[in-house]
Amino acid sequence: MKATKYMLAGLLIAGFGSGSATAAELRTWTDVEGRQVSATFVQIDGDAIVLQTGDGAQHRFPLARLSAEDQAVAKAAQSAAPAESATAAAAPQMLANATVAQAAAKIDQLVANGLIKANPTRASIGKAPIKSFNPMANDEQFVRRVYLDIAGRIPNFEEATSFIQNKDPKKRANLIDMLLESDGYKTHLYNYFAEMLRIKDEFEQDNVRGTPYIKWFKEQIAKNEKWDKMVYQMVTATGKMWDKLPDGSYNGAAGYLLRDAGMPLDNLANTLTVFLGTDVACAQCHDHPFADWTQKQFYEMAAFFGATTTRLNAKDFGGTNPVDRLMAGIEPIIEKSGQDLRRQRNGIQNFLRANTSAIKDRDMNSTKLPHDYQYKDGKPGDPVAPKFVTWSAGDKNNPAYKQKKGTEEKLRLSFANWMTHPENPRFAMTIANRMWKRAFGAAVNEPVTNIDDPEQSVNPELLMHLAQEMKRVKFDLKEFMRIVYNTRAYQSEATSENIALGELYYFQGPMLRRMSAEQAWDSYMTLVLGKPDEYKAPLQDLYARSIDMNLETVDAQTALIKYSAYRDMQNKERALMGGGLDMVGGDSMMMDGGASKKDAATVAAADGPGKILTYEGMRLMRSAEIQQPAPGGHFLIDFGQSPRMIIDGSTRIGNVPQVLTIMNGKAQKMLTSRDSLVFRTMDKVNSQPEKVEHMFMTILNRRPTMQEKDIAKRALAASGEEGYSNMIWALINTREFMFIQ
Repeated sequence: MKATKYMLAGLLIAGFGSGSATAAELRTWTDVEGRQVSATFVQIDGDAIVLQTGDGAQHRFPLARLSAEDQAVAKAAQSAAPAESATAAAAPQMLANATVAQAAAKIDQLVANGLIKANPTRASIGKAPIKSFNPMANDEQFVRRVYLDIAGRIPNFEEATSFIQNKDPKKRANLIDMLLESDGYKTHLYNYFAEMLRIKDEFEQDNVRGTPYIKWFKEQIAKNEKWDKMVYQMVTATGKMWDKLPDGSYNGAAGYLLRDAGMPLDNLANTLTVFLGTDVACAQCHDHPFADWTQKQFYEMAAFFGATTTRLNAKDFGGTNPVDRLMAGIEPIIEKSGQDLRRQRNGIQNFLRANTSAIKDRDMNSTKLPHDYQYKDGKPGDPVAPKFVTWSAGDKNNPAYKQKKGTEEKLRLSFANWMTHPENPRFAMTIANRMWKRAFGAAVNEPVTNIDDPEQSVNPELLMHLAQEMKRVKFDLKEFMRIVYNTRAYQSEATSENIALGELYYFQGPMLRRMSAEQAWDSYMTLVLGKPDEYKAPLQDLYARSIDMNLETVDAQTALIKYSAYRDMQNKERALMGGGLDMVGGDSMMMDGGASKKDAATVAAADGPGKILTYEGMRLMRSAEIQQPAPGGHFLIDFGQSPRMIIDGSTRIGNVPQVLTIMNGKAQKMLTSRDSLVFRTMDKVNSQPEKVEHMFMTILNRRPTMQEKDIAKRALAASGEEGYSNMIWALINTREFMFIQ
């Protein structure tokens, strides 16, 4: 009896909502002690009742434990069950393993509590009260959304139809698990962090590229490195990006500090913003006008990097400039060969100087107050000692603050240990808040770059819990997102009501939002390539091998050979360019009776670097595999990809170039070509209705409505085969395609 009581108590705190008394709908049930729970009626089995909570878990307990009124409701629902069994059987379900389900249910409970508290605020702005989560998203909505949110692209025809036709009650949880292990997950998560951290190919320094940094970051995501470990490596790295580590990998983590080489104060401001949700940029010049940060505190934090340089000079090479030494040997070789030295000197010097882009800790801290410092707690030019910032009076007893400052060479280690410590007041909260926004389109605390006071967030209890969950899963982002994606809140229909700028959002479901530039391009690549994750950029190690030199030991002749290889990189890449839509898809896309062929991805896997597929100059591969950011005029740039100059610098605001691109651009032309994968998918069936259904399932991941079928029939009657291209064009240009529901 005691076990039953405790099981019932656990059930009664598992959800929130209200509804009618029908068998398949969510309603609030009350027990004899007045406790309540939102659940769906399943059945009465003898003297027991079975209810299903929003996390998908089913609970069985004595019917007599319910109030007399709810016992009557249950018996009425049982009587109605045969008539409604077909509807109940078709209702989408969300089942996950026990641990994930329990964690998701706790989040749903906190979200539900927030919905109740939201109603007075909504009433004050003339909006209707929120009674519950939005209705559960149907399978067609869910499969498209979860592919876009986890894999960063729409599902292809086979992926969508396979899920929709699957009768397994655990199929949603299984799909989430599958996508979290996919290459698409790694690509999409990389895109997110690349925008946040402003990762780019060209570092705007002498021949310094971020290629090893990009490669390292992708590798960390691929092996599911914990977030705190990744950040620690980025903040504490030394040396050059292309230095080889003992395990054979590149020292790409150094790219984080080298991205802002020579700008330590800017880098610190970015570090505090992205990792601790603390926007202190203006404190570089004066006390913060809207927060408690002072300019003195900013420089005390900067002092942790005061002994670190990101640009080596003569004193780091024993007092001799290695570039001057090498040029003294290189110039006679060039002149002897009859080449024009004046045309080559600058290029060679820039090539050599790239190897002075390295991180080194010195034995002297150079941090001083600026020359125009005007506050009473210091004088211009005063040396500044390192000191951690606090957010509350109690932080001084926080374990994160028990760091030894040590010698100047170890100050960065102290800073990294403090910042990534599980008990740091903002580290876990900041990344949890960001990950929540990736799923819902809005953060618990907006903006994500400034968690000044967690109590002022839209749901403080939820924010605090998410931070604790991040610590509980030990900063495993994949495991954290698995929990979020399995919540009832996430699996609800998207909220389509207009949310004004600055208006609070309470997470009754994800927000209706436009695809990012990367999601749109990668969805186009899904329509073009079918399995876009199989197409990878080749020769990713070529830059690091070409640029790497030990300036202290390399001789002039070897340096020239390396420079020649460096200049030849583009030629090697151009040699791989070729192949178009006819090479896409491989054997699986061949029509009946067609000859077998290998696609570009298969050739690459079997024979080394394969052809880079192109269409009118566009490389046909996912956004993470092409130039970072994309070149000017590219689809990605037109659709708001971040130029990687500021944190979270992308935009989803529509503009004229976007309209022209999706109406008449090269990408649109590619999709309506008879060689496109969309057409080849349609060509697998013969009848017009089947072709139209394949088209809708390929592009919108749903079947057409009766009205849409009628429109398609009339369009094909009027335009013949050209009608298919017109319909593809029309579907790509719909809001439904570009928005995540």
